Amino acid sequence: MLLYPTLFLGLLYFKIFRVRRQQEKIALWHNVKGVLTLLATLALIVFGFMTQSWYAVLIAIILSAVIASLMITTVQLGIFIDGKPLLKISAIYRLMPLLALLTISGSLVTITTYYLG
Repeated sequence: MLLYPTLFLGLLYFKIFRVRRQQEKIALWHNVKGVLTLLATLALIVFGFMTQSWYAVLIAIILSAVIASLMITTVQLGIFIDGKPLLKISAIYRLMPLLALLTISGSLVTITTYYLG
């Protein structure tokens, strides 16, 4: 079942989206992609509450949000090797379309697989 990994990817996407929105002006296309990803993530959360126990889904949401926040904070603070950053935040921004695609497709696969049998 892809519920929990997809939930983590969705929350990671929105943490990156929030950081990018604070640092630079976002084009309309990014906002549309964010809305589609938001709808897929919300549908996944509702599906999780309908099919799993509520406390398991709530714990997964909280842990995924904390882990995503710590990951992005670590990249923002920087891990430096010989005075150069190991991973730049701009490299993380390039992963946003892939994260959106994985979140939307993972949500669709998880929900339709359950209902189609």
